[in-house]
Amino acid sequence: AARPGRHERLTVVALAGGATLAVAGAALATASLAARGWWFVGERVVVGLPFQVLGLAAGWLGLAWWLRGIRPPLARTLLLGGGYAFAAAAVATWLVGYPPQPVATGVLLVAVLLGTGLTWALLARRGRRTVAGFAGLLALLVFAGTGWSWLSDTAEPRIAATGTAHAHGAAGAAGVAGAAAASAGDGAAGTTVSVADLRTPADAPGALRRFELTAARHDVRLASGDTVEAWGFGGETLAGPELRVVEGEVVEVELANRDIEQGVTLHWHGYDVPNGEDGVAGVTQDAVAPGERFTSRFVADTPGTYWYHTHQAASEGVRRGLYGVLVVEPAAGVAEALDLSLPVHRIGGEVVIGATDGPQRFEAAAGETVRLRVVNTEQTPIRATVVGAPFRVAAVDGRDLAGGADVERRSVRLGAGARADLVLTMPETGVRFETDLSEASVVEIAPPGAEASGLERQVGDVRELDLLAYGDGPTPELGAFDAEAEVVLDRMPRFVGGAPTYAYTVNGQVFPHIEPIEVREGDVVKLTFANRGFDVHPMHVHGHHVLVLSRDGVPATGAPLWLDTVDVRPGEVWEVALVADNPGIWMDHCHDLSHAAAGMMTTLAYEGVTTPFEHDAHGNRPE
Repeated sequence: AARPGRHERLTVVALAGGATLAVAGAALATASLAARGWWFVGERVVVGLPFQVLGLAAGWLGLAWWLRGIRPPLARTLLLGGGYAFAAAAVATWLVGYPPQPVATGVLLVAVLLGTGLTWALLARRGRRTVAGFAGLLALLVFAGTGWSWLSDTAEPRIAATGTAHAHGAAGAAGVAGAAAASAGDGAAGTTVSVADLRTPADAPGALRRFELTAARHDVRLASGDTVEAWGFGGETLAGPELRVVEGEVVEVELANRDIEQGVTLHWHGYDVPNGEDGVAGVTQDAVAPGERFTSRFVADTPGTYWYHTHQAASEGVRRGLYGVLVVEPAAGVAEALDLSLPVHRIGGEVVIGATDGPQRFEAAAGETVRLRVVNTEQTPIRATVVGAPFRVAAVDGRDLAGGADVERRSVRLGAGARADLVLTMPETGVRFETDLSEASVVEIAPPGAEASGLERQVGDVRELDLLAYGDGPTPELGAFDAEAEVVLDRMPRFVGGAPTYAYTVNGQVFPHIEPIEVREGDVVKLTFANRGFDVHPMHVHGHHVLVLSRDGVPATGAPLWLDTVDVRPGEVWEVALVADNPGIWMDHCHDLSHAAAGMMTTLAYEGVTTPFEHDAHGNRPE
């Protein structure tokens, strides 16, 4: 065979040198990412680097032989095979992810070997049969790998606890048994209980407050003049009626579905109701179909700002208007003279705050206090602020923040589903509440006869208030952790609902095939959220509030921050803790509901709790 020319040699040597530099660069990048945690580099170290080293060794050996004219077909095969190994290393992060998946890694390795074999058969001219054999095996591998991925999506759902997560004494099982006995009302203890039995007792003490909500399609005329076709829970405005109750009351809400074909439920976002009242289709109940009804009951024992929304096909239902605000007032009453609920929502290209889009005006006398209950019903973060007066953040996600000082020229970031109560004292002139979603949709408050005009827009220019360093107060002593779990967020090609898609994953898997976070009643649980992707993921844990411990390794230093929705930005790592004091099977999912629908949902599952409901039966779609 003719020896390669000078230009060809230089080109190939340059490519080999570039590959060597690429390996060195990958090693440096991996070392840099490793400082943020193993979650960001696991598959790079375990899968990617070995492939790169293998490719580099094969490439340099092939290059040496090729330059000397030794066995040219094999030399070229080694060069190209090294390239295939590098390609596999690049694909590993996208396909294998964290934690490294053995089957996917095996498929990549066999694909590299078969591709190299096919290259050798072609370059060495081994004949059609050999070429066809390697090509057939490679095609079979692709087909089998795709089929295995599809079959994994059709496997038995993994929602409830298996009882093998971690060892304990008998306390947790006794707690579930007690819950079962209390629900049954006959004193009989058992070792398992259904979510359908974890309901508010019929004889729960407290004055009864009844509400009726009807889910239906309706047209909403916006202040802009546009009319949008919405889905709602009653009334003429986009949001459902505000449900305002007093601490100690028993709340009973009857939901009727008039004509929402996809079905509806009522989920009490942020309010830690008994599991059977949680309103998740396919987990705690079946979706309420047109013509059907479902009644929720819970005790209003925790004052704060919450909201309700459908948890059936919610990525569409909430966007179209199936939401409303729940306020639980303290038994002693609300201290502020003006108390406004301000759910923020986008529909039809307009931003609706409270009841309408565009500017709104309210009155409060100078010196009076005002509470603004801001609710982000959007699927993306918002920033909000008050212009014209200092304000303090009095509560976040329905929990008071102690010791927070008044701030000016600061914005408060709210992840999807989050809430913040902003409290201010009215000045002699007016103030304006604004968000980064709209310049037109604002809320102006002024004393009688005064105006809130002439205030500069600030929300896009001022610094964000760091709630992890805001306020003060002693950190609760929760005790030693009984269980720990990692929740690694990413985006990868997977099958969801039997169809291939670029899915949103938890620990490399998609709902309902993600390993549940298994706990027993009484456990103190540490959760670590690590976001490997490029999207924000507001992770919402049902039935519990979590105490923020740290963000990116920096401990929280302000007032104890209890959240039900943790807004995890790209590259961030949050450590939080919760007390497992509310038995059930609870969703833990991204509240960008399009991400949830694409797979980013798992469960916090108590040992001994089961569900008779199925996520893909009765039209159930639990996102």
